[in-house]
Amino acid sequence: MCNKYEDFYSGPNRIAMHRIFCSFVECLRTDDFRVLKELCTADCKCDFSTAGSMIGIEEMENGLKWPGPSMDISKATIWNFVARSRGGAGRQTAYIQCIRAIDDGISVYPFLYGGQFSNTFVCENGEWKLSDIRFDLCYEYGNNCFVKDKWTLMDYSILCGHKPSINTELDNPWLVIPEDDEPQTDEEQIFELMFKYAYAFDNGDFRFLQTFVTDDFFINGAKQSKDHCDRIPEPGDFQGHREISDFLRGKFHKEAKMQHSCRMTAINREGDRALAYMLRGEEHRLKNRVLNRNNIHSVFATAVHLIYAVKTAQGEWKMYKYRIEPYSEMVTVDDDCMLYDEHILTGGAGWNR
Repeated sequence: MCNKYEDFYSGPNRIAMHRIFCSFVECLRTDDFRVLKELCTADCKCDFSTAGSMIGIEEMENGLKWPGPSMDISKATIWNFVARSRGGAGRQTAYIQCIRAIDDGISVYPFLYGGQFSNTFVCENGEWKLSDIRFDLCYEYGNNCFVKDKWTLMDYSILCGHKPSINTELDNPWLVIPEDDEPQTDEEQIFELMFKYAYAFDNGDFRFLQTFVTDDFFINGAKQSKDHCDRIPEPGDFQGHREISDFLRGKFHKEAKMQHSCRMTAINREGDRALAYMLRGEEHRLKNRVLNRNNIHSVFATAVHLIYAVKTAQGEWKMYKYRIEPYSEMVTVDDDCMLYDEHILTGGAGWNR
Protein backbone atom coordinates (compact mmCIF):
# COMPACT_ATOMS: atom_id res chain seq x y z
CA MET A 1 0.00 0.00 0.00
CA CYS A 2 1.52 3.33 -1.09
CA ASN A 3 1.70 6.04 1.55
CA LYS A 4 4.80 7.91 0.41
CA TYR A 5 3.14 11.26 -0.06
CA GLU A 6 1.80 11.30 3.50
CA ASP A 7 4.62 13.75 4.25
CA PHE A 8 2.68 16.25 2.13
CA TYR A 9 0.09 16.70 4.88
CA SER A 10 0.77 18.91 7.87
CA GLY A 11 -0.46 18.16 11.38
CA PRO A 12 -0.37 14.83 13.27
CA ASN A 13 -4.19 14.62 13.47
CA ARG A 14 -4.62 14.93 9.72
CA ILE A 15 -1.83 12.44 9.05
CA ALA A 16 -3.30 9.93 11.52
CA MET A 17 -6.78 10.14 9.95
CA HIS A 18 -5.23 9.76 6.51
CA ARG A 19 -3.37 6.62 7.56
CA ILE A 20 -6.46 5.09 9.19
CA PHE A 21 -8.67 5.78 6.18
CA CYS A 22 -6.08 4.27 3.80
CA SER A 23 -5.95 1.16 5.98
CA PHE A 24 -9.74 0.94 6.01
CA VAL A 25 -9.93 1.12 2.20
CA GLU A 26 -7.22 -1.54 2.04
CA CYS A 27 -9.47 -3.77 4.17
CA LEU A 28 -12.22 -3.32 1.58
CA ARG A 29 -9.86 -3.96 -1.33
CA THR A 30 -8.32 -7.14 0.09
CA ASP A 31 -11.44 -8.38 1.90
CA ASP A 32 -9.26 -8.76 5.01
CA PHE A 33 -10.80 -7.12 8.08
CA ARG A 34 -8.48 -8.40 10.81
CA VAL A 35 -7.19 -4.89 11.64
CA LEU A 36 -10.68 -3.34 11.75
CA LYS A 37 -10.71 -3.25 15.57
CA GLU A 38 -7.53 -1.16 15.48
CA LEU A 39 -9.10 1.36 13.10
CA CYS A 40 -12.62 1.70 14.54
CA THR A 41 -14.30 2.15 17.91
CA ALA A 42 -16.04 -0.91 19.33
CA ASP A 43 -19.47 0.66 18.69
CA CYS A 44 -18.60 2.20 15.32
CA LYS A 45 -21.60 2.89 13.12
CA CYS A 46 -21.36 2.09 9.43
CA ASP A 47 -23.90 3.08 6.77
CA PHE A 48 -23.24 2.01 3.17
CA SER A 49 -25.79 2.77 0.45
CA THR A 50 -24.71 -0.52 -1.14
CA ALA A 51 -24.59 -2.87 1.84
CA GLY A 52 -26.87 -1.26 4.46
CA SER A 53 -26.34 -0.26 8.09
CA MET A 54 -24.05 -1.95 10.60
CA ILE A 55 -23.02 -1.29 14.21
CA GLY A 56 -19.88 -2.73 15.77
CA ILE A 57 -16.87 -4.60 14.46
CA GLU A 58 -18.54 -7.98 13.99
CA GLU A 59 -21.43 -6.61 11.93
CA MET A 60 -18.99 -4.57 9.84
CA GLU A 61 -16.78 -7.59 9.16
CA ASN A 62 -19.77 -9.52 7.88
CA GLY A 63 -21.55 -6.68 6.10
CA LEU A 64 -18.56 -5.20 4.26
CA LYS A 65 -17.21 -8.40 2.75
CA TRP A 66 -17.16 -8.58 -1.04
CA PRO A 67 -20.44 -10.39 -1.90
CA GLY A 68 -19.45 -11.53 -5.36
CA PRO A 69 -17.30 -14.38 -6.71
CA SER A 70 -13.56 -14.64 -6.22
CA MET A 71 -11.83 -11.99 -8.37
CA ASP A 72 -8.40 -11.99 -9.98
CA ILE A 73 -7.99 -8.20 -9.90
CA SER A 74 -8.92 -5.88 -7.04
CA LYS A 75 -8.05 -2.18 -7.13
CA ALA A 76 -9.09 0.79 -5.01
CA THR A 77 -7.82 4.35 -5.41
CA ILE A 78 -8.41 7.31 -3.07
CA TRP A 79 -9.18 10.82 -4.32
CA ASN A 80 -10.05 14.25 -2.88
CA PHE A 81 -8.96 13.37 0.66
CA VAL A 82 -9.88 16.01 3.27
CA ALA A 83 -9.54 15.77 7.06
CA ARG A 84 -10.28 18.33 9.79
CA SER A 85 -10.11 18.13 13.59
CA ARG A 86 -11.17 20.15 16.61
CA GLY A 87 -10.93 19.24 20.27
CA GLY A 88 -10.62 15.49 19.83
CA ALA A 89 -13.28 15.24 17.11
CA GLY A 90 -12.49 14.73 13.43
CA ARG A 91 -14.32 14.80 10.11
CA GLN A 92 -12.99 13.35 6.89
CA THR A 93 -14.24 12.98 3.32
CA ALA A 94 -12.87 11.29 0.21
CA TYR A 95 -13.83 9.61 -3.04
CA ILE A 96 -12.84 6.09 -3.96
CA GLN A 97 -12.82 4.37 -7.34
CA CYS A 98 -12.63 0.59 -7.49
CA ILE A 99 -12.17 -2.11 -10.09
CA ARG A 100 -12.89 -5.80 -9.52
CA ALA A 101 -12.22 -8.07 -12.46
CA ILE A 102 -11.94 -11.67 -13.55
CA ASP A 103 -9.01 -12.46 -15.84
CA ASP A 104 -9.43 -15.75 -17.70
CA GLY A 105 -6.06 -15.47 -19.44
CA ILE A 106 -7.60 -14.13 -22.65
CA SER A 107 -9.91 -11.30 -21.61
CA VAL A 108 -10.86 -9.36 -18.48
CA TYR A 109 -14.39 -8.95 -17.17
CA PRO A 110 -14.40 -5.85 -14.95
CA PHE A 111 -16.90 -4.31 -12.56
CA LEU A 112 -16.20 -0.67 -11.76
CA TYR A 113 -17.71 1.46 -9.03
CA GLY A 114 -16.98 4.73 -7.30
CA GLY A 115 -18.35 6.47 -4.26
CA GLN A 116 -18.06 9.14 -1.61
CA PHE A 117 -17.06 8.68 2.04
CA SER A 118 -17.95 11.01 4.91
CA ASN A 119 -16.48 9.79 8.18
CA THR A 120 -16.37 10.86 11.81
CA PHE A 121 -13.31 10.29 14.00
CA VAL A 122 -12.80 10.45 17.76
CA CYS A 123 -9.57 10.58 19.71
CA GLU A 124 -9.46 7.88 22.40
CA ASN A 125 -6.50 7.83 24.80
CA GLY A 126 -4.44 9.79 22.31
CA GLU A 127 -5.34 7.55 19.34
CA TRP A 128 -7.68 8.47 16.50
CA LYS A 129 -10.36 5.97 15.51
CA LEU A 130 -13.30 5.87 13.11
CA SER A 131 -16.61 6.15 14.98
CA ASP A 132 -19.07 6.72 12.12
CA ILE A 133 -18.56 5.69 8.49
CA ARG A 134 -20.87 6.79 5.69
CA PHE A 135 -20.57 5.75 2.05
CA ASP A 136 -22.69 6.66 -0.96
CA LEU A 137 -22.30 4.92 -4.30
CA CYS A 138 -21.80 7.47 -7.10
CA TYR A 139 -21.59 5.16 -10.14
CA GLU A 140 -21.31 1.52 -11.15
CA TYR A 141 -20.31 0.26 -14.56
CA GLY A 142 -19.56 -3.00 -16.31
CA ASN A 143 -20.29 -6.48 -15.03
CA ASN A 144 -22.59 -5.59 -12.15
CA CYS A 145 -23.92 -9.16 -12.27
CA PHE A 146 -21.16 -9.92 -9.73
CA VAL A 147 -23.09 -8.02 -7.02
CA LYS A 148 -26.59 -7.69 -8.44
CA ASP A 149 -29.28 -8.58 -5.87
CA LYS A 150 -26.58 -8.44 -3.17
CA TRP A 151 -25.77 -4.72 -3.21
CA THR A 152 -28.17 -1.83 -3.70
CA LEU A 153 -26.96 -0.42 -7.01
CA MET A 154 -27.76 2.84 -8.79
CA ASP A 155 -31.29 3.80 -9.75
CA TYR A 156 -30.58 6.58 -12.22
CA SER A 157 -34.21 7.74 -12.18
CA ILE A 158 -33.92 9.24 -8.68
CA LEU A 159 -31.70 11.86 -7.04
CA CYS A 160 -28.47 10.31 -5.68
CA GLY A 161 -29.46 7.00 -7.31
CA HIS A 162 -30.45 5.53 -3.93
CA LYS A 163 -31.39 6.51 -0.40
CA PRO A 164 -28.38 8.65 0.56
CA SER A 165 -26.20 7.92 3.57
CA ILE A 166 -24.48 11.31 3.36
CA ASN A 167 -26.25 14.60 3.96
CA THR A 168 -24.70 17.45 1.99
CA GLU A 169 -24.91 20.10 4.70
CA LEU A 170 -24.76 18.05 7.90
CA ASP A 171 -21.71 16.05 6.77
CA ASN A 172 -19.73 18.87 5.13
CA PRO A 173 -16.36 18.78 6.98
CA TRP A 174 -15.70 22.50 6.46
CA LEU A 175 -19.08 23.40 7.99
CA VAL A 176 -18.97 20.83 10.81
CA ILE A 177 -15.46 21.97 11.80
CA PRO A 178 -15.14 25.57 10.56
CA GLU A 179 -11.90 26.14 12.50
CA ASP A 180 -9.29 23.39 12.31
CA ASP A 181 -6.91 22.78 15.21
CA GLU A 182 -4.16 22.27 12.64
CA PRO A 183 -3.66 25.16 10.18
CA GLN A 184 -2.78 23.96 6.69
CA THR A 185 0.18 24.90 4.57
CA ASP A 186 -0.42 27.17 1.57
CA GLU A 187 -0.02 24.21 -0.78
CA GLU A 188 -2.64 22.18 1.09
CA GLN A 189 -5.09 25.08 1.00
CA ILE A 190 -4.59 25.64 -2.74
CA PHE A 191 -5.12 21.97 -3.68
CA GLU A 192 -8.10 21.79 -1.34
CA LEU A 193 -9.88 24.51 -3.33
CA MET A 194 -10.55 21.87 -5.99
CA PHE A 195 -11.79 19.42 -3.37
CA LYS A 196 -14.17 22.09 -2.04
CA TYR A 197 -15.34 22.82 -5.56
CA ALA A 198 -15.97 19.11 -6.19
CA TYR A 199 -17.90 18.77 -2.93
CA ALA A 200 -20.07 21.81 -3.68
CA PHE A 201 -20.72 20.84 -7.31
CA ASP A 202 -21.22 17.10 -6.80
CA ASN A 203 -23.56 17.61 -3.85
CA GLY A 204 -25.45 20.57 -5.29
CA ASP A 205 -24.41 22.95 -2.49
CA PHE A 206 -23.99 26.19 -4.40
CA ARG A 207 -24.18 28.36 -1.28
CA PHE A 208 -21.05 26.61 -0.01
CA LEU A 209 -19.41 27.35 -3.38
CA GLN A 210 -19.60 31.07 -2.63
CA THR A 211 -17.48 30.74 0.51
CA PHE A 212 -14.18 29.89 -1.21
CA VAL A 213 -14.32 31.74 -4.55
CA THR A 214 -13.96 35.44 -5.33
CA ASP A 215 -16.93 37.59 -6.30
CA ASP A 216 -15.71 37.70 -9.91
CA PHE A 217 -15.00 33.95 -10.05
CA PHE A 218 -14.64 32.83 -13.66
CA ILE A 219 -15.09 29.39 -15.26
CA ASN A 220 -13.49 28.71 -18.63
CA GLY A 221 -14.55 25.41 -20.18
CA ALA A 222 -12.17 24.60 -23.00
CA LYS A 223 -13.74 23.15 -26.14
CA GLN A 224 -12.88 19.48 -26.51
CA SER A 225 -11.85 17.81 -29.72
CA LYS A 226 -13.27 14.64 -31.26
CA ASP A 227 -10.08 12.86 -30.18
CA HIS A 228 -11.09 13.26 -26.55
CA CYS A 229 -14.83 12.86 -26.57
CA ASP A 230 -17.59 11.22 -28.57
CA ARG A 231 -19.45 14.51 -28.78
CA ILE A 232 -18.20 18.09 -28.81
CA PRO A 233 -19.66 20.20 -25.99
CA GLU A 234 -20.09 23.92 -26.52
CA PRO A 235 -17.30 25.99 -24.98
CA GLY A 236 -18.43 27.73 -21.82
CA ASP A 237 -17.31 30.95 -20.13
CA PHE A 238 -19.20 31.91 -16.98
CA GLN A 239 -18.52 34.63 -14.43
CA GLY A 240 -19.94 35.61 -11.06
CA HIS A 241 -22.02 33.73 -8.51
CA ARG A 242 -25.35 34.06 -10.30
CA GLU A 243 -24.19 32.88 -13.71
CA ILE A 244 -21.95 30.11 -12.40
CA SER A 245 -24.49 28.74 -9.92
CA ASP A 246 -27.14 28.58 -12.63
CA PHE A 247 -24.73 26.81 -14.99
CA LEU A 248 -23.57 24.27 -12.41
CA ARG A 249 -27.11 23.61 -11.21
CA GLY A 250 -28.05 22.62 -14.75
CA LYS A 251 -25.02 20.32 -15.01
CA PHE A 252 -25.81 18.82 -11.61
CA HIS A 253 -29.15 17.51 -12.85
CA LYS A 254 -27.63 15.44 -15.65
CA GLU A 255 -26.66 12.57 -13.33
CA ALA A 256 -28.05 10.92 -10.22
CA LYS A 257 -24.75 11.47 -8.37
CA MET A 258 -21.66 13.23 -9.66
CA GLN A 259 -18.04 12.50 -8.78
CA HIS A 260 -15.24 14.91 -9.72
CA SER A 261 -12.30 12.75 -8.64
CA CYS A 262 -9.03 14.69 -8.75
CA ARG A 263 -5.49 14.22 -7.60
CA MET A 264 -2.83 16.69 -6.62
CA THR A 265 -0.33 17.25 -9.42
CA ALA A 266 1.68 20.49 -9.39
CA ILE A 267 1.59 24.10 -8.19
CA ASN A 268 3.21 27.20 -9.66
CA ARG A 269 3.18 29.98 -7.07
CA GLU A 270 4.34 33.58 -7.20
CA GLY A 271 3.63 35.64 -4.09
CA ASP A 272 -0.09 35.80 -3.39
CA ARG A 273 -1.05 34.13 -6.70
CA ALA A 274 -0.91 30.45 -7.59
CA LEU A 275 -1.87 28.04 -10.35
CA ALA A 276 -2.55 24.42 -9.38
CA TYR A 277 -2.84 21.53 -11.82
CA MET A 278 -5.19 18.70 -10.86
CA LEU A 279 -5.52 15.55 -12.96
CA ARG A 280 -9.06 14.19 -13.05
CA GLY A 281 -9.72 10.49 -13.43
CA GLU A 282 -13.03 8.88 -14.34
CA GLU A 283 -12.45 5.16 -14.64
CA HIS A 284 -15.96 4.53 -15.96
CA ARG A 285 -15.52 7.20 -18.66
CA LEU A 286 -12.51 6.31 -20.74
CA LYS A 287 -14.01 7.89 -23.86
CA ASN A 288 -12.71 5.95 -26.87
CA ARG A 289 -10.75 3.40 -24.81
CA VAL A 290 -11.81 -0.04 -23.59
CA LEU A 291 -10.46 -1.85 -20.54
CA ASN A 292 -8.40 -4.88 -21.50
CA ARG A 293 -5.61 -7.05 -20.10
CA ASN A 294 -2.99 -4.51 -21.21
CA ASN A 295 -4.38 -1.41 -19.52
CA ILE A 296 -6.49 -2.56 -16.59
CA HIS A 297 -3.51 -2.29 -14.24
CA SER A 298 -3.41 1.48 -14.74
CA VAL A 299 -4.47 4.78 -13.25
CA PHE A 300 -6.38 6.93 -15.69
CA ALA A 301 -6.57 10.66 -16.37
CA THR A 302 -9.34 12.16 -18.49
CA ALA A 303 -8.89 15.91 -17.96
CA VAL A 304 -6.71 18.58 -16.36
CA HIS A 305 -8.30 21.05 -13.97
CA LEU A 306 -6.45 24.34 -13.61
CA ILE A 307 -7.11 26.16 -10.32
CA TYR A 308 -6.18 29.85 -10.26
CA ALA A 309 -5.92 31.04 -6.65
CA VAL A 310 -5.29 34.32 -4.85
CA LYS A 311 -4.40 34.88 -1.21
CA THR A 312 -6.67 37.44 0.46
CA ALA A 313 -5.64 40.08 2.98
CA GLN A 314 -7.00 37.75 5.68
CA GLY A 315 -4.53 35.04 4.64
CA GLU A 316 -7.16 32.80 3.02
CA TRP A 317 -6.69 31.28 -0.43
CA LYS A 318 -9.64 31.67 -2.79
CA MET A 319 -10.28 30.48 -6.31
CA TYR A 320 -10.73 33.24 -8.87
CA LYS A 321 -10.62 31.17 -12.07
CA TYR A 322 -11.22 27.56 -13.01
CA ARG A 323 -10.31 26.03 -16.36
CA ILE A 324 -10.83 22.54 -17.76
CA GLU A 325 -8.63 21.08 -20.49
CA PRO A 326 -9.00 17.70 -22.22
CA TYR A 327 -6.25 15.25 -21.40
CA SER A 328 -5.78 11.50 -21.74
CA GLU A 329 -3.26 9.36 -19.91
CA MET A 330 -2.91 5.79 -18.67
CA VAL A 331 -0.06 5.02 -16.27
CA THR A 332 0.65 1.46 -15.16
CA VAL A 333 0.80 1.05 -11.38
CA ASP A 334 0.62 -1.86 -8.98
CA ASP A 335 -2.90 -2.87 -8.00
CA ASP A 336 -2.16 -2.10 -4.35
CA CYS A 337 -1.29 1.54 -5.09
CA MET A 338 -4.21 3.53 -3.69
CA LEU A 339 -2.64 7.00 -3.80
CA TYR A 340 -1.49 7.99 -7.26
CA ASP A 341 -0.77 11.53 -6.04
CA GLU A 342 2.39 10.25 -4.37
CA HIS A 343 3.87 9.26 -7.75
CA ILE A 344 3.50 12.84 -8.91
CA LEU A 345 4.42 14.74 -5.74
CA THR A 346 7.53 12.64 -5.13
CA GLY A 347 8.61 12.74 -8.77
CA GLY A 348 7.70 9.14 -9.54
CA ALA A 349 5.58 9.93 -12.57
CA GLY A 350 7.38 13.03 -13.76
CA TRP A 351 4.21 14.83 -14.85
CA ASN A 352 4.93 18.15 -16.52
CA ARG A 353 2.72 20.70 -18.16
